[in-house]
Amino acid sequence: MLSLSMLWALGTLGLIIVWYVMKVYQVAKTAQPTFQHEIWILFGKQLNKNQPDTEFKQRLNTVIDWLPIEKPKCLILQGGIICKNTLSEAQAGQAYLFNSSKFISAYRDTTSLILEDRSKNTLQNLKYTREYLQQTKLPLNVTLISNRYHLLRCSVMAKNMGFSTRCLPAEKEWHLNLTQVYKILLEAFFLNWYCTGRFVSQLLNNEKILHKIR
Repeated sequence: MLSLSMLWALGTLGLIIVWYVMKVYQVAKTAQPTFQHEIWILFGKQLNKNQPDTEFKQRLNTVIDWLPIEKPKCLILQGGIICKNTLSEAQAGQAYLFNSSKFISAYRDTTSLILEDRSKNTLQNLKYTREYLQQTKLPLNVTLISNRYHLLRCSVMAKNMGFSTRCLPAEKEWHLNLTQVYKILLEAFFLNWYCTGRFVSQLLNNEKILHKIR
């Protein structure tokens, strides 16, 4: 599907990538915290020597700031073991949260903490979380927590899997710079890859691929 998505991008003279860039940029710029769902899922991010990097810490600090106020019933930390790390992203996230007295005092009374530590990417994050929610008969109504550039892809994938979503951006404020431009371009590439694969698989009724992406 990667080759098909690249052909589609070339066939549209790059306009489809431009369209996704605009969509990612708009969500990154305008996303506001919304809290209508009591299940929060926090997307993991590749660790640096078993430690969360700056962006992962932003996601975790957002939970520390908002959890005492909103008091969700369930917080799911996502992410397995990637590369040379020996801790999963979910485990590293839990350790970071447990070092915060503010988090500890708030979560003990109101929130259950679940570790989803098998996934390797955003798609698997959502598939394994959906599996857990369905097994425990919890609704697929969730608040997605991630960095602003990542929120659109999370939302698109989640809605395709049957979730009802709200978003909680990791950054209180967002500023466009060269790093963010690169991340937006990368997200546009991933979105084109995912959406092209979904469209072609539905068109051909390819159940093997559809099973992987939904």
